[in-house]
Amino acid sequence: MRSSLIACFILVLVVSACSGKGGGGASPDATPTSDTYLSHRGEVMPLRSALEGIDFRPFIPAREIVETAVIPAYNGGDDTRQNRGIGFEYVSKREAYVLRQWPGNGLPGPRNVATIDNCQITSYDIDGGAAGKQGALWSNGRVAFNLIAAGSATDRDTFEEARRLVRLGACR
Repeated sequence: MRSSLIACFILVLVVSACSGKGGGGASPDATPTSDTYLSHRGEVMPLRSALEGIDFRPFIPAREIVETAVIPAYNGGDDTRQNRGIGFEYVSKREAYVLRQWPGNGLPGPRNVATIDNCQITSYDIDGGAAGKQGALWSNGRVAFNLIAAGSATDRDTFEEARRLVRLGACR
């Protein structure tokens, strides 16, 4: 019995040591300090704090979020909890993406990509098409969604990721 308790204690120490720098997944309280896409679009903060800064229930795209930020209102409205959005940077299939969400019904993009479960996904040119990249837009009438590649994912990868998120419930 005593040896089992000692073994459990050692296991707890090893696991807690591995979850520090360089190991394990991102903690919900982790605050990245690097120069990232979301740091230029909003205020980067821990997930719990970001959820307190908005007034809707967002779709969380992955179990491990790289970075979370509260972002300004989509409609240019006042900086209040009711208008603010949230952004998540995460990795899916070895590609980095940013999913931004705002309360309300977003405007569709100019090109239809897919319709899944009565949810229309459209595309638009990022930065006016200067970079040649496209993002995906969709809305469930209560929340507007915007997905872009944060790394080297192709437009096709981005649209496939949007379809995956909608199948998982990002349009309910």
